[in-house]
Amino acid sequence: MLHRSTSRRLKSTLAIHIFFSIFALNARAQHAVEVMSYDQGTTAAPGFIQESSAIGSPERFTGEGGNYSGAVTPFNSPFLPEEIVSVGEGGQLTLRLSNFAIPQSDGPEIGIFTNSAIADAELPNSVAGDPIVQFGVDQASVDVSMDGITWVSLGDTTFDGVTNGYNDTGLTQPSDFQQPFVNPLSDFTGLPYFDGSGNDILTMLDGSGGGTWLDISSSGLAEVGYIRFSVADDNDVMTGLNFELDAVSISSSAVGRVTPEPSAGLLLALAGLALAPMIRKRR
Repeated sequence: MLHRSTSRRLKSTLAIHIFFSIFALNARAQHAVEVMSYDQGTTAAPGFIQESSAIGSPERFTGEGGNYSGAVTPFNSPFLPEEIVSVGEGGQLTLRLSNFAIPQSDGPEIGIFTNSAIADAELPNSVAGDPIVQFGVDQASVDVSMDGITWVSLGDTTFDGVTNGYNDTGLTQPSDFQQPFVNPLSDFTGLPYFDGSGNDILTMLDGSGGGTWLDISSSGLAEVGYIRFSVADDNDVMTGLNFELDAVSISSSAVGRVTPEPSAGLLLALAGLALAPMIRKRR
C-alpha cells in the first residue's frame, strides 16, 4: 500500500500530466469542433444534412462497408452522408474552430475540404485528363469572425481543391491536412496519381492533404475563430445550387490559442439567426 503523502504526490503529478496533455492536444487541434448554426436551405443535396459531418478532420478513407470503399484521393472524394454536409440556396453553416487562426504574412491559413474530385481519364488508372474534367466543384460565400457575432466577408469562393488522404499507395503514411497546397489544379493536367517517376500528382502534393486554402489576412482581423459558409438564392427555379463540406483545417503555422466556448450573447445571436428563416416564412 502507498503512503498517503506518496499517493497525494502521484495524484498531483497525474493531474498535472493530464492537464498538460489536454493543453497540448488543444494546441495541436486544427479543425472545426462545433456547429454553431445550420440552415440547410432549399436545395441541399437530399440525405446530406447531417451537420456533424463538418466536424473534425478531413476524411482519409471513404465508402466504408460498401462496394466502393477506398482511400480518399484526388480521383476519389468523400461521398457518404456522414462525411459531407450540404448547404443549399438560402442556407448557411456556421462553425467554431478548435483554435484561432492567426493571419500570416505568407498565408494562406484556413483549408476547406469538400467532395471535389478529378475525373479519371484512363479509368481505373487514376490519370488526370487534358484538359482536366472535374466534378463536385461548388461555390459559396465565406465570412470569418473573431467572436461569432461580427463578421467580415472573404467574398465568393470556388472550391475546386481536391483531397488526398495518404502520401503513399500502401496507405501507411497519412498526409498533412495542415500543410497548405496552393498550386493551381491545372498543374495536374495529364499526370497519373502515382507512377514512381517523380512527375505525378502524389509527388507534386509533397505531403499535403490538398484542399482549397483561404488567406484571411485581407479580413483585417487579428485572429479568426469562426467561419460561415452561405449559398445565395439565384432566383432560378431551374437550378439547384449547393455546397458540400467535409472539413475545415488550420495551417500548422497559423494555429493560435484555443477558441473559447460561445458566450450567452453569442448563443442568443445565433438563436435569432436560426429563427429568422421561420419568421420570414410565417410572414
